[in-house]
Amino acid sequence: FTAIVEEVKLAINEGINPTRIKQGSSGSYFCYNRKKEIVGIFKPKNEEPYGKNNPKWTKWIQRNLFPCFFGRGCLVPNLGYISEAAASYIDRRLHLNIVPRTEIVSLSSPSFYYNSKELQDYYDGKSSLPKKKGSFQLFMTGYKDANIFFKEGYDQIIKNNSPMSNESSRSNLHSLLVLDYLIRNTDRGLDNWLIKYEEIPESNTENQSLEVLNLFAAIDNGLAFPYKHPDEWRSYPYGWAFLPISQIPFSAETRSLLPLLTSNSWWIETFKGLEQLFRIDPDFDEKMWKNQKAVMRGQGYNLIEVLNRSVLNTVD
Repeated sequence: FTAIVEEVKLAINEGINPTRIKQGSSGSYFCYNRKKEIVGIFKPKNEEPYGKNNPKWTKWIQRNLFPCFFGRGCLVPNLGYISEAAASYIDRRLHLNIVPRTEIVSLSSPSFYYNSKELQDYYDGKSSLPKKKGSFQLFMTGYKDANIFFKEGYDQIIKNNSPMSNESSRSNLHSLLVLDYLIRNTDRGLDNWLIKYEEIPESNTENQSLEVLNLFAAIDNGLAFPYKHPDEWRSYPYGWAFLPISQIPFSAETRSLLPLLTSNSWWIETFKGLEQLFRIDPDFDEKMWKNQKAVMRGQGYNLIEVLNRSVLNTVD
């Protein structure tokens, strides 16, 4: 990870600057290596929806003229970059391997959104551009947005009699379910998780059948870790909930998470690591953090109950 970030910095020094992603409500950027290959996505803190340097003017209008329709009342504002890194941390703590590695880094580039004075001083040679702190997530090659996948690929899967309900696909998707539920993700639509569809020939069979492998990646985790449960007119449902595979009982691999989730030491160490991440933010609020922990504890308790019932085959 560190080597990739350093490669991005070298590329910027050589004039290969990040490019802004058109989608989304904040400033986020594709970052390149010196071969001009996309290797990561950078999301600066001060270009988030509530950030002072948000480059999306439509969001500025929405925030200032229609504040009642802007943001999520259950989330701490302007903490998306921390949430991204925290989701990656939880992924590693549970060994889910569903979130691309994400860490907090500092980068500067003339392609980022700066005010006019900062840019003028930079181009006049008076000062360098201020570094922006934000989340850096590794880019997933060969994956498609879920909405594109279901438009282009799902019909082909059905035609090939290769349903997504095989063991490997089910375990992989259930990892996404576990992650989203535990961190109470409020933004898991079809446009912010990825699917990679692979057909692997089974050489040991006479009929040369194909083993289908569907890999999932959880990106855009910046709207998670609420300090209270959603209690307004928006319920923020999960985008994967409509899939038939999501109704299948948890696999044995997923149920193997129970020893971790029921371990008091695991929770202590996990919250310790999360707190270190959240304290990176200069606006860290102790009271809000305690509320965030309380929500996550409750989610964890419910998850343990569901996994236990799944073992007993008593899940309704």
